[in-house]
Amino acid sequence: MLPRVRTLVVLALLSGFSCLTGSAFAANLQTQDLLFISKHRNPTQVESDDKTAYILTEGGVLLYDYRRRQFQDNIAAGRNIREIAYNASQSRLLMRAADGTVLEYNPAFRRVSVSSLPFTKEATGTEAGDLTGLSVGADYFWLGDGVRDKYNRRVDNNLSRVFDYDNLWLLTAGHGAFLGSQRRKDLSSLWFGLYDSSVTAIASDGTRIWFGSSNTEGAVVGASNDLTGWKVYPGQQDYTFPDAAVNDIASWRGSVWFATNQGVIRHDPETGKFQQYRRMLGSTDLKINRLYVHNDRLYAGTERGIAALADPAEQFKGNELPLSATPAVRDFNSKGGDKGGDLWAATDLGLLVLRPNGWRSIRDVTRADVPEAIGVKVGAVSFYDSALYWAGEDRLYMKPRGEEPRTVFTQDDIFRLVVDGNVMYAASKTGVRAYNLKNRLWTDFRLEDGIPGTAVQAIMVRDGFLWIGTNLGVMRIRVRPYLP
Repeated sequence: MLPRVRTLVVLALLSGFSCLTGSAFAANLQTQDLLFISKHRNPTQVESDDKTAYILTEGGVLLYDYRRRQFQDNIAAGRNIREIAYNASQSRLLMRAADGTVLEYNPAFRRVSVSSLPFTKEATGTEAGDLTGLSVGADYFWLGDGVRDKYNRRVDNNLSRVFDYDNLWLLTAGHGAFLGSQRRKDLSSLWFGLYDSSVTAIASDGTRIWFGSSNTEGAVVGASNDLTGWKVYPGQQDYTFPDAAVNDIASWRGSVWFATNQGVIRHDPETGKFQQYRRMLGSTDLKINRLYVHNDRLYAGTERGIAALADPAEQFKGNELPLSATPAVRDFNSKGGDKGGDLWAATDLGLLVLRPNGWRSIRDVTRADVPEAIGVKVGAVSFYDSALYWAGEDRLYMKPRGEEPRTVFTQDDIFRLVVDGNVMYAASKTGVRAYNLKNRLWTDFRLEDGIPGTAVQAIMVRDGFLWIGTNLGVMRIRVRPYLP
């Protein structure tokens, strides 16, 4: 058990979730600080007035604001909503779950509660009627009873309705929702959310946020930093992007790079083209676990060693390691970030460090025995000030310069360490721990407290937000009010 005097545990009250409270809970996450992003490519129902629209999808009920022209909330995420009903005069949204429970949404407080009202259906809007001649944008083609995208993937139309005389919604079984004008018969894609629920990678290139999943036949999804302009990049539609199972994402030399189960994929946002780096370390189609930019080189941590790329026009070259075996590489980090300092690698056979004369073990550079980091599985590595931090199987270690290593705290299976200011975020399968490296207090953001999913698989910290990717989607938390 962790020392409770140092522990601040967060109870997450998400829309549509109820949680138990206890003496260990010190704070509540507020709904205005949360946004859950899930799979919304199969919308089946839409209700609306002249200000907002509610769209039922497999990832929850999306609230769209006509004035702001963007989605504002994901309602009742994970509650398996089967049907929605909206009373425009009272601005009341009712939702019927799969178990028959009737839920009510309060837009003022963004809260979902059990309703005392019966579920009564009064559909808003009118049927769209004949849509012959409909235009659905440059990347899609109208077929009358379906929509095809530029990859020739066809999906059925689920529903088409008109609201407030002119707002035409078209819901499709795979390409998401389209919104436009009934008069002009002109629609544009209004995608919001993921292509696959299981999120294994989250990254930003400065202007866009990227999401990758574990689905080989899935897609990478990108969105602007304000979560508009969503775009889907499906795998297996181009021979240069054969595998959409993405384990990590990095930005380097103006391109976005995907670590997949079949090598590294380069994506050029300007041209939209892909390039596959399939062969490295004497093999083809190696699984890539991690990508990291250091001293203007892109390093790939694979299932069997480390490869590096100095120029996108070249190929990855292998790095000789000071080991008799070639271990799986889980993580990289350097004291100077992507520039300067030694590059450290977390592997299944301990910590390695890149020096001017090549890769060395931690014993070679510290001149001391460090059994906690030699010949054992290390899941993640990071730096703060002059101290080295790494994750063993059941704890986080630190080693200040010239001192013996010691335990920071116990936690099973930490797979990523991210430092932002004085806070180190340690991600494990059960949640994310925000640990203040100055006062040694922490806050736990745990799945059991209400974050949808059964396993944390990815994290990103950026611009005051903590992004947690799970097997059911992504929770974005405005994290600063809850830091220890």
